[in-house]
Amino acid sequence: MPNKADRLNIRIDDRLKRRMKRQAKKEQRSVSNMILKVMRDYLDEKEKK
Repeated sequence: MPNKADRLNIRIDDRLKRRMKRQAKKEQRSVSNMILKVMRDYLDEKEKK
């Protein structure tokens, strides 16, 4: 069975978007992939407490 993922739409300002694109490019990731990694890392850290 294929992995079904939900979509989440958010609004961000242009400066933040440019910063995210720049960092994703440095890490050779898509912006979406980078956001998922950052959120997983954040939640993993919070759940440890």
